[in-house]
Amino acid sequence: RVDVAVVAGGVVGLATARELVRRRPELRIAVLEREASLGAHQTGHNSGVVHSGVFYAAGSLKARLTMRGRAALLDFCAAERLPSRPIGKLVVAPTAADLPRLDRVEARARANGVPGVARRSAAELGEILPGLRAVAALEVPSATVVDFRAVALGIAEGLRRGGTEVRPGVPVLGAERTADGWRLRTGTGDVPAGFVVNCAGLGSDLLARAMGADPRVRIVPFRGDFYELDGPSRRAVRTLVYPVPDPRFPFAGVHLTPTVDGRLVAGPNAALALARDGYRRGAFRPAEVARLVAYPGARRLLYRYPGVAAREWLRSWSPSAFLAAIRAIWPAATAGELGARRSGVRAQAVRPDGSLEEDFVLVRAPGALHVVNAPSPAATAAFAIAEEVVR
Repeated sequence: RVDVAVVAGGVVGLATARELVRRRPELRIAVLEREASLGAHQTGHNSGVVHSGVFYAAGSLKARLTMRGRAALLDFCAAERLPSRPIGKLVVAPTAADLPRLDRVEARARANGVPGVARRSAAELGEILPGLRAVAALEVPSATVVDFRAVALGIAEGLRRGGTEVRPGVPVLGAERTADGWRLRTGTGDVPAGFVVNCAGLGSDLLARAMGADPRVRIVPFRGDFYELDGPSRRAVRTLVYPVPDPRFPFAGVHLTPTVDGRLVAGPNAALALARDGYRRGAFRPAEVARLVAYPGARRLLYRYPGVAAREWLRSWSPSAFLAAIRAIWPAATAGELGARRSGVRAQAVRPDGSLEEDFVLVRAPGALHVVNAPSPAATAAFAIAEEVVR
C-alpha cells in the first residue's frame, strides 16, 4: 500500500512526486507510468522551449505558474548539470495586419512582468536576424531551450535515490473507492493508495471520470508534426522565432526552435488526431473516434473552424504546405532543407460548447486531485504546478 499514487511519469507527475517528498517525507509515494519508459508522451514530444510568459492572460494559472515554474526549472537544470541554452525569442508580425495581435502579446508580456521585453522594428530585425519576414516583433531575451525528457529522467533519478518508487510499465486500468482510499487496478496487479494524483495527460479526463470526478471538459488530441531544417537555415537561425499567435486558439503556431543539441526544428501544427496516441499519420482507433463524434464539444469545435481544421490536416500530410507555414516567417527555407519528421500529440481540453480551454485545469475531488488540462506551457511550469497540487 502507498500513501499517494501519482499517475503518470511525465515531467508534471514526476515534479509532483518530488514536491510531495520534499513536503511530506514520511509518506510512501509511488509513481505509476503506463509506458516502459518515462516522459514518453507530451514530455518527450515537444520543442523543448522554456516559456517566458508572454502568451498567457494576466492572472491565469498559466501566467502565474509559468513565471514561478521556469525559475525552478532552470535552477534544477543548473543543479543537475542538464543542458540549457538561453537563446531568446522573437514573436513576429509578418504583415501590418498582424500588428494588433502583436500589441495584445506585448500587453500580456508586460502585465505578467516578463523581463527585458522590447518592441523591434523591421529595420532592427534586419540587424538581429536578416531574412526574417516581419514588419515588427517582440524580442524576449529570457526564452531558453532544454531537453524536457532529460529533466524528467533527472527528477526520477533523484526520487529513486531517495527511496521513492518509480514504476514504468504499470498502466492504471481503473479505480475502486475503498474505506481508506483507492484500489487502483493496473496491468501488473492492484495498488492500494490513500490518495491519487492524476497527471495522466492524454488520459487524464478518462481516469478522472473512472474515479467519479466530473472535470466538465474532455481531452481532444491534437497531433503536431516537427521537421528538422538543415543547411543555411540551421546556420542562420540562432534564436526562437514564433509567429504572433491567433487569439482564437491556445496554440503557438509553426515556429523555429534551435535545440540544445544544435539542430533547428520547425513546428508543430495542430491537427485533430483520431487516436490519443496517434503519433503516426493516419493512426485511427475506432473507439476513440466514436467518443469524439459523440462529444458535442468536439463536433461544435469542428463546425466552428472547418477551414482551420482542413489547413492543419493538410500541413500534416503535405510537406509543401508545412513548408509554406515556415516560409510565412522565414522565407529562406527550402524544400531541400526539410529533414527528419517526428510528431507529438497535445492533450487539449475542450468544453461542451466547443471552445478550447485556455488555462490549466486542476480538479479536486474526495481522495484525489486531477490535473486535467496541462498542455504547453506545462513542462515549463511543472515545478510550480507541483507546488499548486501539493498545496
